[in-house]
Amino acid sequence: MARRALLIGAQTGGLTGVVNDVDAMDGALSQWGFEVARCEGDQASRAGILDAYEGLIADAGADDAVFVYYSGHGGYCRPPDYERAIWPRAALQFIVPSDYAASTEGDFRGITSIELSVLLGRLTQKTRNVTVTLDCCHAALMSRDSNLRVRAQTRPASYEMVADHLESLRARGARFDRWSPTGNQNAVRVVACAPDQAAYEYANRDGVQMGILTESLTMALAEARALPVTWSTVVEQVRDRVLLFVPTQRPEAEGPSRRLLFDTVEADPIGTLPAVSGADGRVCLKGGPLLGVRVGDEFTIMPADSVEPQETTRIGDVTIDRVDALAAYGPLRPSRNVRSASVPLGARAHPTRLSAPSLAVRIPVAGAGVAELRQAIVQSTHVRLAETGEPCPIEVRADPAGLIIVDAVGPLTTPEQPDAAGISSVLTNLRRLAQAELMRRLSDDPQHALAAPVTIEFGVVNNGEFEPLEQSGAIVSTGQRICLRVRNEGTETVYLSVLDVGVAGRISLLTNAAPSGVRLDAGKMYVFGGNDFTGVLQGAELTWPEGLDRSQPRPETIQIVLMSAPHELWFVQNDGVRSAGPTRYRSTLENVVGQIRTGGYRDLTGEPRPSVRYAVHTVDFTLLPVRAAVAEEATFQVDERPDPSFRLFVPRSAAPQKVAVRLSDLVVHRNRAFGSADIRIDTLVLTRDADGQPSCEAHTERFHNIRDDQRLPLDRMQIFNGSAADFLDLAVWVSRDSADSLALSDLLKEKLTDGEVQAAFTQLGGMLTAAPQVAVAVAAISASAIVVNAAYHLLRGAVGDSIGLYRTTFLAHERFGVGRLPAQNTVRAQDFTFTYAIEDVG
Repeated sequence: MARRALLIGAQTGGLTGVVNDVDAMDGALSQWGFEVARCEGDQASRAGILDAYEGLIADAGADDAVFVYYSGHGGYCRPPDYERAIWPRAALQFIVPSDYAASTEGDFRGITSIELSVLLGRLTQKTRNVTVTLDCCHAALMSRDSNLRVRAQTRPASYEMVADHLESLRARGARFDRWSPTGNQNAVRVVACAPDQAAYEYANRDGVQMGILTESLTMALAEARALPVTWSTVVEQVRDRVLLFVPTQRPEAEGPSRRLLFDTVEADPIGTLPAVSGADGRVCLKGGPLLGVRVGDEFTIMPADSVEPQETTRIGDVTIDRVDALAAYGPLRPSRNVRSASVPLGARAHPTRLSAPSLAVRIPVAGAGVAELRQAIVQSTHVRLAETGEPCPIEVRADPAGLIIVDAVGPLTTPEQPDAAGISSVLTNLRRLAQAELMRRLSDDPQHALAAPVTIEFGVVNNGEFEPLEQSGAIVSTGQRICLRVRNEGTETVYLSVLDVGVAGRISLLTNAAPSGVRLDAGKMYVFGGNDFTGVLQGAELTWPEGLDRSQPRPETIQIVLMSAPHELWFVQNDGVRSAGPTRYRSTLENVVGQIRTGGYRDLTGEPRPSVRYAVHTVDFTLLPVRAAVAEEATFQVDERPDPSFRLFVPRSAAPQKVAVRLSDLVVHRNRAFGSADIRIDTLVLTRDADGQPSCEAHTERFHNIRDDQRLPLDRMQIFNGSAADFLDLAVWVSRDSADSLALSDLLKEKLTDGEVQAAFTQLGGMLTAAPQVAVAVAAISASAIVVNAAYHLLRGAVGDSIGLYRTTFLAHERFGVGRLPAQNTVRAQDFTFTYAIEDVG
């Protein structure tokens, strides 16, 4: 049996950590005995990657263990009717080879997820022992942390180009019937994040740029050598580490994740650990840290052939008092049923009680109140002092005004005096943050999983209408009203609780009217934010906590917990606990959630059956500390604006750039919308000028008696020439022309002087360089939206229905689109094709 690995690294689009990723994965797999083949640099072209994959398939034997790895950008595209269709065509996803930028119509250089799935299907026909890891993403979401770089194309590709590519492959005999929409059940797939999330690379503590998933996975593989652990166990540890750096990136293990590493044998999801005797009556649990073992955890030591703890054969019990990088240790308390206090060969440690994971916090070395704070943290159940070099997102800083808690975003609290009352307040806030982190990590328990098919929709409410948002990575503003719709698609009744982890770490039960869960019968829907009596959709308004710094957005998390029976969860809220009552039965779910509240222990044995089963679904979004930007009312056939996160988090330009925007090569393929008629092309360009003031330029071009397949004589028509700062917005419309209609610039003259436009322009123009990025971005989006909306309504009033052909935004870090290849600027919108160019004329 051979072990073969194919490592693919395509360092494109500003990524700088791909080579380091491949090196790290090469080193990790070599320790596992893999023969590694690398495909990187210029070899990682579309043709090179496909050739390397074909070679891997050809060489694979029936008993081989095969590992396929990709590091680089991911890309995606949605069909033009995605937002309007009730059941839209699926988005198309792809990886980005080194020659992707050379793509043209008829020669798409990406490799689609469908093609990769077909290759994987052929590989698993040769061997069932296959693992695939993809350190990329398809959702282009930008992080405010300048140390994080997203691993996705910032702009969607042309859907028509990718769809035509797939159709061309099908016509040439591609076996897409080998693609399964439910996934390949013979391959473990480790993905950097969920489909609608973003994955990132960063500079680690050694200053090495690499993917956060890759670094975490290679560390876990090094720790797991020779230990019988599963992929689900490894990925759980990887996920916990990744979430320390990026709260919205959740690595997942898809497919048969209960397999042992690089094997087809599946293991119990709740594993045991090998136990060996140490010095002075102590026991060593090998691989304990990999399974998340912490100080205070309790285990029962049993002979190798024991399926579960039994009193008659119990060797003894261990409480962990020390954990290092590879093992956990504790004194053995021998059972009275055994003669020898030693641990026999092959003994296993069965977990019985797990302590709550604690939040690592870094504090100042010295200063007023530091010694007292250190002692308080040492005695805390939720918080601990960070080890030297340990990743630590939370720290306490000594400011001249007092002690401040700071995370990766910025300050979380106002200064507290370094006296007894102030230290108590700091510790209370640290506990709240620790509880919030635990709640964000709440996930399914494989032993008590609830297989409840549900449909979950998250969105905002505008004028009583539901507007859907992505369930991860959405950006929502203070003052907006959110709504959550959960429909039970199964045949059994379930009970539903919704918990919110706020931007300041406050945990709230949103379904507080039903502390034990909302009953949700088969086929029924629960709507959070709806009035059950009037049927009116109101939504729940989002607010920004008083006293929390407003200069930066922050992540917020909603946890939807589905239960097989009613169960109280209200006690997890961190603004109060229920007094202790009589001892009663506690389910696994209550133990898990109660542990978040108290920082105590979670019992794993002795639970009566049947137990309460549960499933957890997560909604992550970013909350802005400002009101929402004005929304655009116009719709466009092709909308290539980047995700709003790029405008919110990418640094603004230090100096303006002088550019010209030109249109050329406009072809009318079918003039079915207007017949053989006169048409007009209207364009609108918006930016900030050299003085930081809003700038707007409109242009109209008219054409007569246009027929099918006619190329319009644009002759590199210039539609803008001037300075651009921060952003460059472009909108293009086509309309039936009439002899007496005014040009768009004339139509806008009066509108640009009215109160709404002037207020928006004044707000944007008055923002200084030091203004918070989020405030400037929202003001710019609003100003553009107001003008685009005005142009849209004015065109409709002047010439009737207009077709919005194209809408995009270029940002300063993209040089406002200067230098893009013609293929990237060729737009196919409905029955029209045109090309535009942005040139540096400074």
